[in-house]
Amino acid sequence: MFNCVKRDDIDYSPYEEGEWRLKLWLFLAYVVSFVSLAASVGLLVQDALVKSGPSAWTGTAGVLQCVLVLIRYNFYS
Repeated sequence: MFNCVKRDDIDYSPYEEGEWRLKLWLFLAYVVSFVSLAASVGLLVQDALVKSGPSAWTGTAGVLQCVLVLIRYNFYS
């Protein structure tokens, strides 16, 4: 979702209408990203508390993936 929007295309002027569709799409991308991050943290905690089942590394991988996607967009876009 982040790759569909370039930061250069968004006008941050408070006096102009701007591209509201791009801003809405970017907002939805952030919402999906943070919900994914919360879910991956929940899975990490669940995997760490239960002895039988998958390793805690699966939850760690999910958290790292979500964090790295957010870092990549915020710093390298």
